[in-house]
Amino acid sequence: MKNRTKIALFYGGKITRHLVMIREAAKKLKVDLKLVSYNLVSFETETGKVSLRGEDLNQFEVVFFRTTGKHWEEVDLVLKQLKKEVIVVDPLVKSGKPSYACKAWQMMKLKEVGIPVPKTVYGSLWYLYEVMTSQLSARHNFLGSGESAMQAQFRPKNVISPNCIGKNTPPPFSFPVILKGSGGDRGTRVFKANNLEELEKLIKELRKSETEEGKRYMLQEYIENEGDYRVLVLGERVLGVMKRYRRDKKDFRNNYSVGGEVEVSDLPEEIKEMAVKAAKVCGLMVAGVDVMPRINYQLSIKSTGFRKAQNYELSNNPKDWAILEVNKGPQFWGFMKATGIDVPMEIVKFLKSLSPQ
Repeated sequence: MKNRTKIALFYGGKITRHLVMIREAAKKLKVDLKLVSYNLVSFETETGKVSLRGEDLNQFEVVFFRTTGKHWEEVDLVLKQLKKEVIVVDPLVKSGKPSYACKAWQMMKLKEVGIPVPKTVYGSLWYLYEVMTSQLSARHNFLGSGESAMQAQFRPKNVISPNCIGKNTPPPFSFPVILKGSGGDRGTRVFKANNLEELEKLIKELRKSETEEGKRYMLQEYIENEGDYRVLVLGERVLGVMKRYRRDKKDFRNNYSVGGEVEVSDLPEEIKEMAVKAAKVCGLMVAGVDVMPRINYQLSIKSTGFRKAQNYELSNNPKDWAILEVNKGPQFWGFMKATGIDVPMEIVKFLKSLSPQ
């Protein structure tokens, strides 16, 4: 008789509702899954051994680092102790490079392989401000750029001419724009600025988080929308799709964690395949991939209303979409509410399937 697969799920902080649900699912499936706090990780120079306060790390066949956050020191120590045969989830963690979990790195890597993403500029907050001020001032230099004075006169104030963009000029943005933390934070560190004054105010408010806490930010184009889609990916498989849309029309965020509404949905196969590829490029096996249709689809929403637009056929061309971000260790309460899928059960099944036993 084969031994039961032993799985370690590492977490930081308190045991959350999501962790309890995964543990209960493991019990139902009779899978030996242990929730392991990073507080248990210990190391002694005399023995050179990393353990869980004396408990052997190599007793596990699969190790799932559901959260990493502030615990990369413990993660690296655990990885050093694990044997090669132990399956590590996710590949991003196994690389040992915390920067790979950042949204800025994701935007760069996804763009490199041809996956569409929002136009993005990364840098210090004041650099991002300078990007916008320099682009807005460029509109005063249109003469000689192939644009007539009449054209320049009737151009919207916040839009610059593509004829003025040189090789070293950042991607063109027009207000409104999104200011987004590269570290994520489940929709809580995402802001919208409708003009230069609002952007300056935001930057002044966020400067402390940048200078004292080391937070980093990106400037992104704002894609007009009435909702986006969360695709839950397990390995090479799409577990399901939910649509998210904001209840408060004054808010621009669709996240369920900040009060958004959710409902079950589906996407063309080509878009789901793109989501799986995005998760793989970002080194994640358990991922929540957020995708949004671009303005060509949203035009139908403007004319019919968002709810009626559900009957419209979604484009199967990846160029008509944008990957907003790929989330590691995604929360799944809203996803379960929308789809009815028992996500904890599916996660445990997936982790068990990785074991060579």
